[in-house]
Order: sequence, then C-alpha cells, then structure tokens
Amino acid sequence: MSHVAARGLFLVVLGVSYPADSMQPQGSRLWRPEERVVLTDFRRVDAVAVDDAVAYAVTRHGIAVYDHRFRRWEPPLTAAHGWDAAEWTRVFDAAADASDRSLWLATDRGVSNYQPALQRLETVIVPGGASQLWLDPADPFAGVYFRDRTGWHMLPRGGVIPVPAPRQPAAGRRRLAARLAALVERYPIIATLSARVLTDQRMRSYRFTAAAEVPVTGEVFLGTNGLGLVEFDPGISDFEVLPFGLLTQGATALALTTDGVWAGGSDIAGGPGVTFAANDLARFEYYEGPRVRGFAGSAIYDLLAVGEELWLATDAGIAVFNRQRDSRRITSSDGLPSERVYAFAAAPDGVWVGTDRGLALITAGDVERVGDPHTVWDLASTGDSVWLATTAGLGLAVVGVDRVVEPPDAVDVPELRDEITAVEVVGDVLVVATRDRVIWREQGAGSREQDQLTADSAAGRRQPAARGGWTVERNLNGELGRLTCIAADPTSVWLGGASGFALYRFATRQFTFFNAPGDVPGAVRDMVADERYVWVAADGGVVRFQRRALVP
Repeated sequence: MSHVAARGLFLVVLGVSYPADSMQPQGSRLWRPEERVVLTDFRRVDAVAVDDAVAYAVTRHGIAVYDHRFRRWEPPLTAAHGWDAAEWTRVFDAAADASDRSLWLATDRGVSNYQPALQRLETVIVPGGASQLWLDPADPFAGVYFRDRTGWHMLPRGGVIPVPAPRQPAAGRRRLAARLAALVERYPIIATLSARVLTDQRMRSYRFTAAAEVPVTGEVFLGTNGLGLVEFDPGISDFEVLPFGLLTQGATALALTTDGVWAGGSDIAGGPGVTFAANDLARFEYYEGPRVRGFAGSAIYDLLAVGEELWLATDAGIAVFNRQRDSRRITSSDGLPSERVYAFAAAPDGVWVGTDRGLALITAGDVERVGDPHTVWDLASTGDSVWLATTAGLGLAVVGVDRVVEPPDAVDVPELRDEITAVEVVGDVLVVATRDRVIWREQGAGSREQDQLTADSAAGRRQPAARGGWTVERNLNGELGRLTCIAADPTSVWLGGASGFALYRFATRQFTFFNAPGDVPGAVRDMVADERYVWVAADGGVVRFQRRALVP
C-alpha cells in the first residue's frame, strides 16, 4: 500500500487490493471473479449489511456476498484477494451502498470500501479507527460519513482524504449491536424461536451477532457466531439458514462427484468434518459425524466416494457415511494394519486402504492385510492391481496376492526406490511424484501385463525383461516445494505442492505453474478435476477454478 500524508489528524492509505495493491498476493495472472472462487470458513459473522439486491456477511476470513433477489451466492472476498484476517480484528459498523453495489466498513483500522464486481478492497487508515458509518439518502453520491474519536467526517466518493462533514447524520443512527437489538425488539419472535434456529445437529448452541433489514421488502438477515447467515421473513415468521463455505478454514482432501465435490478438513476446536459444495455453489452440506462423538480423530487425509457412500481416511481409522447420515467405523479391531489411514483407491469389489503400517484390502466387510508395514502415502488402482506411493519407494499389488512388490522396470531408476509421495494413472500413463520430481511412463500393453508381472514376482517365477522407459523430470522444488498430490486430466496431469500447483503436459514435457499464495491460498493438499472445473484443497481454503482459465 502507498502511504500519503494528509492534513489534520489523518494518515491516509489507499489500498487497491485488486489488481494494483502491493499487498495483494502476486500470482501467475489476474483472475476474473468467475474464473477463481475461493471457499473458506464464513460461518462466524461479525457484521451484516444489506441493500435491495445483496446481503453482505463480514467474517474473520473474508466477506461473503448473497444475492437475495435471485437467491444465489456470489464469489467472496478472501485472503487470496488480499483480505488479511490479522488486520480485521474488529468491525464496528457496516453499510451497503446501493448507488454502486459496494460495501463500506468502519473498523479499528479506518474506513474500507469493497467492490464485489471487481473483488477490490480500498482502505483509508484513520488513527484510532472509525466507529460509525452513514450514507446520506438525500445525496447518496456525495460519499460516506464516518465517525472517529474526534467527530464526524466525510470521505468524498472517489477521494482518499477525509474532509469535515458538511452535515450531521440523521438522529438515531445505530451501530451493529444496537441494530440487532432494535430488530429483535421489533420482531420478538426472533428471540422466541432463536433456540430452535441456533442449535445445530450436534446440539451445539450459537447466538446472533449482527442484523440488517432490506429497505424495500423488510426481510431481515442475521449473522451468527457459527452458523453463518440466517434469513428471517417477518411476513411468515420463518427462518432459513443460508449455508455457504467450508466447515474449516482450509481442506486436506477432496472427492469428486457428478454434481460437486466433498472437501474434508479439521478444525482445532470442532474436530474433523466434511463439506459438500455443488458445482454451481448453490448448495452446501455439512457433516461432522454422529451426534455425540463426531468423527473420531483429529485429521482427514483422504476421501473416496463409493456409490452413495463417502469414505474418510482419518488418524482414528475409517469413517463411512451415506446421504442419510448412517455411519460406521472401521478400525484396527476390524483388522486394519493401523488406525492412521492415509489413502484410498477403488478395488473391483472393495476398497484398497493405505496406512502408516502398510496396505489392506476391504471387501464385503472383510479386511485383508497385504505386504510389508511401510507407510503408504497414496494409491492408484487400475484393473485388479494398485500402485503404492510408500516411504520405501514405488510398490505394486494385485487382488489375490498377499505381497507388495517392486515393479521390475523400476529397479534401474533410483528415484523410484526413494520415498514416493503421490501416484496416479492417467489413461495409459503411470505418473509418480517423489518429494521434488515427477516421473512417468506409458504402460505399454496395459494393466493385464503388469498384473502378470506382479503375480509372477509374488509366486517366485522368472520375470520377463522390463519394457518401456521412465521419464524423470527436473527438480521442481524451487517452483512447487515438496510435491503432495497428483490429479488426472485428459491429456496431462496436475501436480500439487507446498508452494502451489502445476499443469504438466506429457506430449511437450512443459509445466505451467500457479503459485501460493497468489493463485491458491497456501500449500496444496489435494486436487481433483473434470471437464469444467479444477478443484484445489489448500491450507487457506478450497478453490474452484474454471478449467478453461487454467488450460489455454
């Protein structure tokens, strides 16, 4: 941000966070709002402002925007766009500006204006902060009035230097807490029914934190300290919770479905849980496990959608639930090698499971241990076989064989005998990630040949000579940090790492890099892709990219 000295008591700072603010994380490109949508935890609302079109929910992790005319969520403002949670410790007042569809905030730093169409945030620093806001209905284009410790001032529209207020705001101007109290007093049913509305499925209680009323229709939008935004219709005395965003600030695992994506993560206070986000972001669902204990454990490492069920790999075994919220657990007492489960892959009649003490195959409720107790970080299945990314290198197992073997053609590739962090099958290409390299080869005759090699090796029979060469790419630590995940794409592959992600094309052997925190908010933990979207799970949220914006 640029610092400009001003007359009087003000130090003015204009922060244009998109695209010109120097505090904006610098990514590989500038994103249109529809090209990149960042989801994080918007459930704890500090302030609410509305006009006749939209409702704004101001949270610690960003600003959520709800178009109540068309009942849809717009792209939010998050840390990926320059929102700094550390700088927004207290919001004292908020006002929606119908003249340009923007939001004004009075905070302990000063006065800020957010323009959602551009995802641009501008801030004027006021010593001591600003405590109240007012937009003059008789002259809406003049600017915004704000109050600081010395009195009322006005910031002219488009200006950066406040001036003395030409007139005093209307009497009775209320701040956030007073507006909430006034609306509850006007509609006593809000208090009467609050216990029912503010209790979640796990019987936790919340409270309202802020409220604002739509000028024309009289609808009331209320913020909460854990349920997000709630709409109240005075005409029929009815409430509707409007879920948006994640259960947690970031995510560690993703599972793609036909209509959206499941994201798993962990909250320090609430434990692990999963969020479903529809492709069009019109529907969000949350599940934290059974009512009393939730999902045992504190971390989710992988997700797998199997029919109507979702499988969760956690540090306390496997949790499985369906859309009816019927759930069950699979632990070491059921035969798992360990309760610290890192990876899943679909098997013909079951699920392959990777743990910190080896591989298992679950079929029809039976758990069969396979191979040595090496840590299995990732799995990729093809036919009856499964590839393993382990601390001891690349492994291969097949249904019906109780051993994990080293692929014969990997013996002469030293990198494949070191720690493997991720593995994926992309068409006829096997892709392997070490800590800092991507290695791949075409599978030649296909999985049946490889299955035969595995079976021969397991049975001690002579193995045919290895066929097909491996391509070992250059060290990627400088661009991506430690590699964490691989996701298939029709003619290429996505690589995730601690410093961002990349698209790698087999035909040209070229990389296109996208970095953290400019393009994605934090270290990448998982990625999934289809023909329309690329979803990225990162420490700072889940990002939905339009695929066409990433792939020229």
